[in-house]
Amino acid sequence: MRPVLITGTTDAFARRLYAAVDETLRERVRLWSAPPTESGGLDSLLQAGPAVVVIGPALVDAVTIRLAQRIDAERPEVGVVIVLRGPAAASATAEEAMAAGVRGVLYGDSDADTIRATLVRAVQAADRHAPGGEQAAAVSRARVTTILSPKGGAGKTVLSTNLAVGLASRSPRGVVIVDLDLQFGDVGYALGLKPRHTIYDAVASSGELDITTLKMFLTHHRSDLYALCAPDEPARGEVVSVDAVERIIGLLAADFDHVVVDTVAGLSEHSLATIDHSTDIVFLADMDIPSVRHLSKVVAAFDALEMTRQRRHFVLNRADARVGLSMIDAAAAAGLDIDLQIPISKQVPVTINEGNPIILANPKSPVSRAIWELVERIAGKSGRDQLMTMKRSA
Repeated sequence: MRPVLITGTTDAFARRLYAAVDETLRERVRLWSAPPTESGGLDSLLQAGPAVVVIGPALVDAVTIRLAQRIDAERPEVGVVIVLRGPAAASATAEEAMAAGVRGVLYGDSDADTIRATLVRAVQAADRHAPGGEQAAAVSRARVTTILSPKGGAGKTVLSTNLAVGLASRSPRGVVIVDLDLQFGDVGYALGLKPRHTIYDAVASSGELDITTLKMFLTHHRSDLYALCAPDEPARGEVVSVDAVERIIGLLAADFDHVVVDTVAGLSEHSLATIDHSTDIVFLADMDIPSVRHLSKVVAAFDALEMTRQRRHFVLNRADARVGLSMIDAAAAAGLDIDLQIPISKQVPVTINEGNPIILANPKSPVSRAIWELVERIAGKSGRDQLMTMKRSA
């Protein structure tokens, strides 16, 4: 198996990294004692055929990022994890790091769980993308759809819950929505649920988590949809590790037809882990120019990371005819082709407050029709009479 090479590091961080990973991965970790510089040494390191290169934190952050850029340009199949000197370092933002093609960002004071999760994810991605590697491994049963937006308040939860309800009309008891806004998630509220259990309970349960155990923590919705809700206390969200999220998404994807993931604003480690399992990504922008520009940066970062195998759906929310054309022009200028526009509606906040998704409350509304188009894009075409049946039986 291809090794994981650590270079440009300190002895203290190398020991911490080695101690953080499990025995299987530890066998692949090697210390590259001659750190490359911008003037030389990188070719010999790459000739060793690494799966992942971990760079830093002994190097200057700017040099670390430039080395990551070179590796991405010369050997895109090699995953890069960079270790910055500290979270306050202004010279290397997460956005710059992603644009440099890195698979993960660590800091000198990152804890063992973060180090392990980042390394595991980078190695798995590198192995999947290696020529003749695990790209053709067994695929999951489900379509996993992740809803992303770089800013809060864009309507991710409204879209994700209504999308999940629409998919459930096609596949009763075959759809689950996961709330990954671990501090302030509102999926349960938007669906009118009072969950007895949350994702925190699933993670905190004793023993190995399997699908049978995980299903005990799901909440059933009247549309024959299941929900894994966010913790009811923000502090409990800190307990849910990236490893746990990957495990949960993998289990659900192997057992359900559709998994819909509502995420926190921006790009969190949990969201990035989910994207590795996703078949579809819905990029959501609100009706303002900064929202579109931020979204274009996220898309550019994904392209730089070669996270391109997922089907992409670009959605403009709260579309208003008075400014819609200018927003579409702005999106086109930013390199985004809008696939779907969801019109602005006074009904939406009412349905949120009532915990009754608009696709159920008013399936013939313009908003519902737009959401149903997204359902069809993801799951294929079907008659809309099923929504009316769901409404009559509610």
